[in-house]
Amino acid sequence: MATPLFSAPETALTVHLTVHLTADADRLPDLFGALRALGTVESIDPLPGVVVPLPRSAPLRLVVGSRKVFWRGREVALTRLEFDLLHYLVSRPARVHRRRALMAEVWHTTYVSERTVDVHVRRLHGKIDADRELIRTVLGIGYQFADPLLAVVEA
Repeated sequence: MATPLFSAPETALTVHLTVHLTADADRLPDLFGALRALGTVESIDPLPGVVVPLPRSAPLRLVVGSRKVFWRGREVALTRLEFDLLHYLVSRPARVHRRRALMAEVWHTTYVSERTVDVHVRRLHGKIDADRELIRTVLGIGYQFADPLLAVVEA
């Protein structure tokens, strides 16, 4: 039988380890549970109030400060009104917006033809992704941003 090169001391060794987790706040209980399940973790002391929200990623990114739009990482060149219309719809995805309301809010007038809104929405479809319905047409009413998870607005 071989003699070990070293032998473990008879006293217990305590290791304090600080782990910085990067996760959504709602996932932290699952992570803490997984660490406890290892059986070797005696205590978990999360620092209260130190939860930093992670930036959400989405295929459509609007950077308001520089008035830039990116679709899947590629910059999309938009006119001033196209950007304003897209920003307005993305910022209020839960509502269906009537053409007249869009004209008042984006164009700041009601003297523009309602078909102007239709033309700008069609141009946005063509410039961003013609195969994806980003802006949903609600027949006889107006427009709505199709899926809030598709877009993120940055300052």
